[in-house]
Amino acid sequence: MTPDNPFDSGKPRPIATVLDSLRARIDAERFDGVVVWLEAVAADLGYSDVRPLPGAVAWIEELRGAEKKIAICASGERARAALELAGVADLFDAIVTGPRNTGTLEQAAENLGVEPGEAIVVDVAPAGILAGCEAGFDLKIGVARNLGTPEDLRQAGADMVVADLQELLGSAHGLDR
Repeated sequence: MTPDNPFDSGKPRPIATVLDSLRARIDAERFDGVVVWLEAVAADLGYSDVRPLPGAVAWIEELRGAEKKIAICASGERARAALELAGVADLFDAIVTGPRNTGTLEQAAENLGVEPGEAIVVDVAPAGILAGCEAGFDLKIGVARNLGTPEDLRQAGADMVVADLQELLGSAHGLDR
């Protein structure tokens, strides 16, 4: 991460790699046109302002440093593209697309090679927390943002509710149960 770009992990990203390659092969005016076109496509897809939740990148990097496997479940066919545009796709060991339900969460656990009872669900929506309960996930953490109040998340079965993922910094090793 860099101070001016919290999504820059320092690792190559597919889109950045393609742009670097293009920059070397075409004139500056055509290159600028490609960048404008890509930005327009991203805006049309609704990905022009994709941002991780506050504290998410730092917490995920902490978890990775503690050798935790991490999956993300995201709805929509374009979720992977959104993660790539945000520059965070490489932070995840598995990306599973599908609705907030037990099947999607179970697939994520399977992709990581763990049982749901050995895994944690973090979600902003009560539906995701409920799915984590129904699938038997060990710990369900609700993030009270725009899709659920703390009470909604607790009623859905959240074991813990935070307002911001920064509240979880320093917890990576304490998540072993």
